[in-house]
Amino acid sequence: MNTQSLVQLRIDRGLKEEVSDIFAALGLDLSTAIRVFLQRCRAERGIPFALTLAEDGKAMRPGRAKGKWKLPPDWEKLDKALDREIEADFHADSP
Repeated sequence: MNTQSLVQLRIDRGLKEEVSDIFAALGLDLSTAIRVFLQRCRAERGIPFALTLAEDGKAMRPGRAKGKWKLPPDWEKLDKALDREIEADFHADSP
C-alpha cells in the first residue's frame, strides 16, 4: 500500500513563480519536481549536487565548486531507473 505524506514549506513567491515556469517548460509541476529532487537524494544518499563554501566563507554555486560535478560511471542506468520510478509514482498519484 502506498501511503502519502503532506509536506508544506514556505518559499519566496518570486522564486516559486520562477522555478514553476522552468518546471512547466520541462513538463513538470512544482510537486513533481520536488519529488524528483527527493528521489535523487535517496538514490545518491545525499544532496545531488555539491554544497561547498568558497575560501572567503561564502556559499558557492554548484557549477563553481572545485572539480565540478562528478557523475558515477553507471549514471545513465541510475537515471533510467529513477525515471521509471518517477513515472510509476506519477501514474499512481493520478486519478
